[in-house]
Amino acid sequence: MDSTKAKEWENRFQGKTIEKWTVKSLIDNGKSAAVFLAEGGEGPVALKIFDDELIKRYGDDSQIARIDRELTLVGKDHPNMVRILGGGVFEENHFIVMEFLDGPSLSKCLADVPEANVPTLVAQLVSACEFLEANDLAHRDIKPANIVILDDYKRLVLLDFGVLKPVGDSDGPTDVDGQPIFIGTLQYSSPEFLLRKETNDKNGWRALSLYQVGAVVHDLVMRRPIFEEFVNPYAALVNAVQFEHPNIGSETAPSFLVDACRMALVKDPERRLAVSNWDSFRAPPVLSAAEEARKRVGQRALMAQIESVGPPVDKTADEAELLDTVIEGLKIEFRRIRQGNSTLIPPLEISRTSLHSNELVVRMQASSLLKLAKGLVIDVKVKIIDADAQAIGIFLSATPGLHHRADAPETEVFRGPYSSGAVSDRIEAAVFISLDHAQQNIDGPVNLDQLGVA
Repeated sequence: MDSTKAKEWENRFQGKTIEKWTVKSLIDNGKSAAVFLAEGGEGPVALKIFDDELIKRYGDDSQIARIDRELTLVGKDHPNMVRILGGGVFEENHFIVMEFLDGPSLSKCLADVPEANVPTLVAQLVSACEFLEANDLAHRDIKPANIVILDDYKRLVLLDFGVLKPVGDSDGPTDVDGQPIFIGTLQYSSPEFLLRKETNDKNGWRALSLYQVGAVVHDLVMRRPIFEEFVNPYAALVNAVQFEHPNIGSETAPSFLVDACRMALVKDPERRLAVSNWDSFRAPPVLSAAEEARKRVGQRALMAQIESVGPPVDKTADEAELLDTVIEGLKIEFRRIRQGNSTLIPPLEISRTSLHSNELVVRMQASSLLKLAKGLVIDVKVKIIDADAQAIGIFLSATPGLHHRADAPETEVFRGPYSSGAVSDRIEAAVFISLDHAQQNIDGPVNLDQLGVA
């Protein structure tokens, strides 16, 4: 609906009472509807009247079904979701009534949101998504224009449930002649949803929601809309959604949010689910001051060694280049651990099983001085999950003796975007747990489950 038609509708509906709400003035208009300020018994509300062109295009039954889906949210309140109060048909025009939110959309105030508030706002958006998911519902159009910012940029509210979908239901209201069509907003759509190749189950819709939340976080971190340089022509945007990897980096934004954003924007939905979840967008537990200082010191030392080996891998590097970088970084990490604990750990023999192998073998020779009767072998395997996002998995197994046992259980100790600091603590913990096991002369492989990815 264009602004001219919206103003015509303001003149047409102003002063009319629709059920118990009296229309006062036009608030805004979008592609499919005009939103009016109205007054009722509970005070001001937002009354959304849908463009009658939608009825001509999709049919009356289809529009009623879409409104009925929105009305399933009546009584399902969440502090970060707009409350739906009612809806129906008035003079052959379909409408929805919701609480009035006196604040700007995120798309209009992106540059004004204080950076310190971003983690809290993101956590609120995630909470709303989890609430919908718990009710087996998918929003499908999460974007800055569908988010209102309130309370001096401290509260976020998700709105516009026009393409809400019960998980597992047929598309029905958003199909045309039985064929699924693209709905929502291309700029904030995941590649599989653009092509309507999403999986119609909880995981499939979670993959879409994670991507869309990641796109919102991109905008908050980078202070500009995702793929804004590709919005015209339309074909360029279609191509960008499928193949372009947006640059995400900030010297001031929390690193966990930058990492969560990168992982959520992984193109392939299965890989996305492998490296991203709702907890990724929440701040990790606060470490003690000593642990934080130790981590920073270790990261600086390791980064200095890695930089001496060569430049970091560009985010667009292919899998082979990323694998080589991770393997070399792990070699450096094991050497760093030994150098920092030379009175506790015997000399290490570190070797890659073959030139381009994803496997690293670390051997400690037997040492009576260090109570290591049989020696110790730690086997490390690296899995590249998504090279563009630098997402990896690291699997460890350990066996007392000088030969690795094939039946030693592997434990995934790390999953996410690779950086030396991210894997440092887990590798060191694995070394000492394995060494402790071997010093006790316990038969059988080491149990590293306590280090497993949560």
